[in-house]
Amino acid sequence: MKSLPAVLVREKNKLATPDPWIVLLDIELDATHKLYFCSNNQNVTWSGRVYTAFPFLLEPTEENSKGEIPSVSLKVANVTQVIHAYLEQLDGAVGATVTIRVVNAGYLSEDASELDMTFTVVSTSADAEWIVFTLGAPNPLRRRFPPFRFIAKHCHWEFKGHECGYSGAFTDCDRSFENCEKRSNTRRFGGYRGLSEKGWRVA
Repeated sequence: MKSLPAVLVREKNKLATPDPWIVLLDIELDATHKLYFCSNNQNVTWSGRVYTAFPFLLEPTEENSKGEIPSVSLKVANVTQVIHAYLEQLDGAVGATVTIRVVNAGYLSEDASELDMTFTVVSTSADAEWIVFTLGAPNPLRRRFPPFRFIAKHCHWEFKGHECGYSGAFTDCDRSFENCEKRSNTRRFGGYRGLSEKGWRVA
């Protein structure tokens, strides 16, 4: 089991210290849109990554007796509208990952991973002042079931991904069998050619 380094334990137990504890946010909206913020009046470099000083608030977890999944509210300033544009492109970024880290400004090289928490964005709302991310565990009732659809002429795999395996000159693909033939890659086609194209099957 992990534990905090002794130097951080001593720092935590001090009644007063010149080195503040800083909250770092890793907001991964998708594979290409990643934001890194810190609760400080200046930028912080941690583990080779620069965290930008940016206003945000974390509200404590609310618990009740109704059996609802506990959640955390993360409010990020929306005055500049910078993040708002990303959310419009990504349908609110529901399903995105947010990691909350707590580090000490005087000991940024120490391993404080025991204080890391990772959440999933389960809902998003915004107004002119704040973007509010509701963080928690994903609701299993909202997941697709079964996880895969069995379609005769449509490939499941991401183009040029590991399963696709294509590395040629083409830069896009509509995932149809015809496109796969043009790229001479039908042996890696991720559809189900044996199914009737006039019907569907759940398995």
